[in-house]
This record gives sequence, C-alpha cells and structure tokens, in this order.
Amino acid sequence: MSLDMPYPDPAVETMEKSQKDLSQDSESVVIAQKPCKSRDWLKFAPLWIILILVATIGLTWYLLEVGTTPGLRIPKLYACSLKIVSHELTYDLTRPASKAFKTESEHLQKLVSDLVLASELAVFYNSSTVYAFGEGSLIVYFWLSLEVPDTHSPYVTMNSVKAVILNVMKAKTSIKGTYIFDQYHVDPSSFNIQEAKWQDRQLHSSAIGCYRYTYVRAGQEIYLKGPDYLYTTCTWHLQGPPGHLLKVWLKWTRPDCRDRLIMYDSAAPLASALITSHYGCTRQEPESEVLSSGNVMLVLWKQGMYNYDDPFMLTVQPLPIESCQHSIVLKKTLEIQGQLRTPYYPSYCPPNFNCTWNFMVPSPDYGIVLHFEGYKLTRQYTYEPCFSGLWQVQTKRMCGLRLLQSYSERIFAISGNVTVSFTNNKILTGPGIQASYSLFNLSDPCPGEFLCITNGLCVPLCDGVKDCSNELDERNCVCPAQYQCSESGSCISVSQVCDGNKDCVNGTDEENCQQAVPCSAFTYKCDDGSCVKKPNPECDSVHDCRDKSDEKKCDCGVQALENRLIGGVTSQEGEWPWQASLQVQGIHVCGGSLIANRWILSAAHCFHPERFASPEIWTVILGKIRLSRSSQKEMSFKVTRLVLHPFYDEDSHDYDVALVLLDHAVPLTSPHVQPVCLPSGTHYIPTDSICWVTGWGAANEYGPSVDTLQKVDLKIVSQDVCSDLYRYQISPRMFCAGYRDGSKDACLGDSGSPLVCKGPRGRWVQFGLVSWGAGCGIPKYFGVYSRLTRLVGWIHNVTGVS
Repeated sequence: MSLDMPYPDPAVETMEKSQKDLSQDSESVVIAQKPCKSRDWLKFAPLWIILILVATIGLTWYLLEVGTTPGLRIPKLYACSLKIVSHELTYDLTRPASKAFKTESEHLQKLVSDLVLASELAVFYNSSTVYAFGEGSLIVYFWLSLEVPDTHSPYVTMNSVKAVILNVMKAKTSIKGTYIFDQYHVDPSSFNIQEAKWQDRQLHSSAIGCYRYTYVRAGQEIYLKGPDYLYTTCTWHLQGPPGHLLKVWLKWTRPDCRDRLIMYDSAAPLASALITSHYGCTRQEPESEVLSSGNVMLVLWKQGMYNYDDPFMLTVQPLPIESCQHSIVLKKTLEIQGQLRTPYYPSYCPPNFNCTWNFMVPSPDYGIVLHFEGYKLTRQYTYEPCFSGLWQVQTKRMCGLRLLQSYSERIFAISGNVTVSFTNNKILTGPGIQASYSLFNLSDPCPGEFLCITNGLCVPLCDGVKDCSNELDERNCVCPAQYQCSESGSCISVSQVCDGNKDCVNGTDEENCQQAVPCSAFTYKCDDGSCVKKPNPECDSVHDCRDKSDEKKCDCGVQALENRLIGGVTSQEGEWPWQASLQVQGIHVCGGSLIANRWILSAAHCFHPERFASPEIWTVILGKIRLSRSSQKEMSFKVTRLVLHPFYDEDSHDYDVALVLLDHAVPLTSPHVQPVCLPSGTHYIPTDSICWVTGWGAANEYGPSVDTLQKVDLKIVSQDVCSDLYRYQISPRMFCAGYRDGSKDACLGDSGSPLVCKGPRGRWVQFGLVSWGAGCGIPKYFGVYSRLTRLVGWIHNVTGVS
C-alpha cells in the first residue's frame, strides 16, 4: 500500500536543517566554553578568600564585642551637691541669669567632669550641669547624667556612684583633707547624691526664670515674697544652718483659687523627695506647717487657671533637730498622763525620722492605752510599705491609717517595760500625729462601760445607742436605756431614779443619791472625777457633787429659738434668746445658737459649699425675730473663724457640727440675748420626750423662708426606730425627732438651729441641732439631728468652755 506524501518545501527544509545545525553548533560551543569558565573562577579566588576572611573577622569581633555589649543604653540622672570650702556665696551666684553664675558654673562643671572621667564611670559619662548655689561656704548643686548599658545598669546605683566619686576625691586629698581642682578646694565628706528623673530636671528648668534663693538664720522667721505672675512656675530654694530642719508655714488667703504649691525635701523638685502638695486654696487645710528632714527645702508654685494676686502667704524658719527618744515612768492612775507627739506637732511629720517611747508600767495589773483622734493602727503581716507611718508596738508591726473616727490601741505589758516606736520611712508625709496615753486595768478595762473590740474605745453600755460597729454594746441588755432594779431585775425609767419616789420594790432607785457611785451610762461625772447617781443633776439648785461642780456655769438656758419649721407657731421676743441668724449678704442661710460670749454653735454642712467656706462673708445676728426688719434689741457680729468638726463627712452627715467665732464678745446684759445650756456627756432625754425647735425655715418643702421666727414642739424618737427607718444610716452622733404623720418638722433654712429640751428649774438644754432628713414634713420620715451628748467633748476642747 503506497502512501502519497507531498514533497517538502525546500525553504522549510533548509530552515530545519539550519536550526538543527545551529543546535549542534551551540552544544559544541557550550562544551567548548566550560574549561574557560572554570579558569575564570580560579582567577578571582584570591578576592573571594579575602572577602571570606574579612567576614569571618567581622563576625568574630561582633560576637566577642558587640554581641556582649547591649545596644540599649539606659540614661541615669542624679541630683548632687558639693561644698567648696575655698569660696563664698555671693549675691550674683543666687541669680541664674547673672554672668557670675554662668562663669562659675562652667568652671565647676569642668571640676565634676574631671572627677567622673578619672573614675570607672568615665565610659558612662554624659554631662554635668550646675543648677544652683548655696551658702556654707559655697555649696554647688548640679545634675550628673550617665548613660549605662542595660547589662551594667544593676551595678551602677546611686550608692555605687557615690562610692566611686568619693574614692577619686579621697585618693587625691591634700594635707588639709580637701580635694583640689584648680583654685577650688572641695570637702569630700560633703558630697551628696539623690536619684532623679528627667521630668524632675525639666520641671526645674521651667521655673528657672522665677527662682528665689533664701538663707534663713537660727532664730529668724522670714516672709517669702509672692510669685512673679509674669511666669507660670516659680521656685523658692530655702536653706538654713547646719543641724536644723526648716519649717514652712503656708496660709491660703483666698477661698477660691487653682494654684498648686509643692514642697520637696531637696534643692531640686525630685519626685523621690516630695513632702506634700497643696492644691486650690484647700479649705480642709487653710493653714499648715510643713517640715523638712534637713536644712534644705524647695517650694514650687504652679499657676492655676485664673491669675490671683498672692492667694497664699509663706514664711520659713529653722528649727533645731531634736532627738525623739523618750523614757516615761507611768503613775498608778487611770487618768491621761501625757501625749505622744511627732516632732514639732501639729506641724507635718518630718520625712525620714524615727521616734521611740519606752514606758515603765507600775504594776503587772495594768496595760497601756494609746488614744488617737482621726488615726488608727492596723496589723501588718507583710512587709508592704506603710504610707501613714510604721509602728512597732512590742513585737507587733503595725501601719498607721488616717480616718474620720477615734481609736484606742490597748497594749498588754508582758513585762514592766513597753516599747513603742514610730518611723516615717516615706518622703511623702502628712499632718503630725498625737496620741494621749494612760493606764487601764487588765481585769476591768472600761469601768462602768463597754469595751469595743473593733476600735478599743470605752462606750456607754445599754443606753439605747449602738456605739460599737458590731453593736455588742446593746446586745443582751435586760433594760435598754432604762434603770434596772437590783433586787428584782425590773426596769424603770432613768428619770425615776433619785426623784424622791421609791419605784423599785425595795427602793434601791433612791439609795446612794447623795454620795459617789461607780460611773455608768446615766450617772453624772463631777469635775473631780467622781460620779453621782441622780440623772441630769446640773443646775437644779442642789449640790449633788462633793466639789459642787454640778451647780457651776448655770447662767444659761433662759429660753430658746430656732429656724424654719413645719406646723410652727410664731415666737415672741426674748422667748428663745440664744437663737442666731447666720446670714450672707443680708440673706438668712442657717440658724445657730449662742453657747458662750464669743461662740455660736451650728451645723457643719452650712459652711461646706465653697461659696460659704470663708468666715469673712458671714454675719451673725442675735436677738432677731423678724428677718424683714431690724430692732434695737438686735446685735450684729462679724465672723473671724469657722471650725468644722474634723470628722465631718459630707456624704453621711456624721459629725455635723461647727463652731463660729465672733469678732467680739457678746454683751450678756440683755434678756433678749443669752446663751443656751449645753448637756453633759451622760445627759438623759427619754424617748417620747417633747422638745422644741425654732427657726425661720420654709413652711413646706418647696416654699420660701418665713419672715417671723417660728417654734415647734417635737417628740424624741427611739434610736432603733430611727435607724430602721433610715436603713441604718444613723450613727451614734445622730437621733430622730418629729411625728409619723409629718405634721411638724424642720425644713430648708433651719439647718444648724437648736433642738432644746426643758431641764430642772425651767432651764433649757440644747440636746441637738438640725442636720438632715428625707425632705420636709414627709409622713413616716422624721427629721435627723446631731446628738450633742456625743459631741460636747469636742465643743469644750475648741471653745475652752465647760
């Protein structure tokens, strides 16, 4: 079988042949070129060998040098000082902008750099900058900056830097013991160093344009000129004589500002040396005294949002550094025997100090009680830092804690000696600390009272008021807020005791009424410390106390007055002669009561708003009946001081009491202006007693104040009912009064007005003052009043009136 195929195209055939030939030729070329390429590589072999050797050497150097040296270098900054004994401080050196300051700084910066470069720190040295000078002979303050690899950082510390630099100076000291550089003779022992941060240096630099240096000598007190308001930041560099610390007194002169004052225990604004910071004309501390640990201090001012001319006053004075080691021999008495105080109390605690008190206890039957106000001790089982002082009480480590309560620490003397130490390791300090000390009987820690284990305080037992936080003082009481007849165990009202009628079966309620008895919740304590059985014996024209103290200070209580009341009745002139109207710019704001010839008692919440915090804005009017008109029987006074209870709590209204000091004494010659009587701490007012409140408050919750002084009778409510009604917001310093139907109540504008109860011989005793409540005249909700029997001790301490 034949297959007919076309003849190939000569051109295609030629092309295919050519490609085939070319392919064969290329193959032959490649084969021919291989020997040539191998020879070229050998030609460049020396170059490749050199490159490999360089790379190997470089890698080896990197691994040996760079690999062991970190790329990260950590900056370290220190604030240092040295004493130049060959030079003296001049005025120009206290002015950073002067030519003398700049020239001297350059020379001394060279001194510092040579010191560092001559030491092991040379490889880390970055720079040194002089920022201030001081007296004695010439003290130079400078920044020292190092840059340390991170692997070396743990070994380059403040102490190691100090040791290294001291070694350089001591190695080159002269016969006189000084290190000499050029014309400068340096005292090596004067070298001081503190850790700093770059933010500290920046803060200091921001105030360099408004820098003031002041040296204050022993016995001087210097007023510091206010800040220059062309700047937003100023500093006062303060220095005193050796062996002294500095006390800076600060007083805010305006009720409102946003300035900040920061005080440091160093010549530079170091965060690690911060003592305290005051902000915004603080009303909590209108005045304060701040102490340093040594003879150098820095005060830094930062301007607030608004520009006020001198919103504060500053003075500085040096005080000798005193030892705080005390040995105390206690006597066999349960009375207070003295106080433990931080140095220069009530000034702020100085930074970094230690106090120790060694007590000698007269008998193993006694322990020691330390009583604090606004401060307590808590057991510290770890070594966490204590921010308000570290206490060592015998073998117990305890931390101080500031709070708005009283507290007692009871110490059981294992041997005849008790050691108590207090250390303030933190730079940041606070107000000074004081504690009174006395003995207590181990077998009977609180005679006639109950010991609260939660706070160490002795409180009345079974008086109807739950003083202990765990309420144990009112638990298991057979006769709560009553007198228990000893022979039968029956209960009678306290007011029936020593009233001339035998209410108990065997008449035990009328026994021992003319002699001293053990003190208890309802006995009256005489000035000599003894107690009488008769309740409320004061000012009844009968001498019940052996020292007759129950009949002293009885020129009070001849009527009473109050403000804004619901269901009230108009008062008459002279009916409530202690009633006061506290006004701002002629407008009645709160009520009050005259308790002494220069003191008005009112509520703390009246003065808590910022706009009412300054005493200068207040006017007190006594003898007033109508707000819209004046009479010749009225007396007007300016206010020089407002004293709020230090434990007042704005949220809970606890300790809602304040004292107002008048600019001059009240002439007690008019029957229309007379003081009210204050109760004793054990004054007894039975539940359901009728007492009176007076005032110019609104007639209803949303109404305006009334023009004429009103009076209203209110019923004293049981403490348990009051507490249950307000869901346990009632503290032992509060009580309720009023009616369940809300027909009679105090209201807005009555705050601070007195609630008075009629006592023996017709004298009126102020038992409470208007504090707070759930609205005005709301059914089922009583008004809440401050209980003065729990607050009268503080009133006496402030006024000096008993």
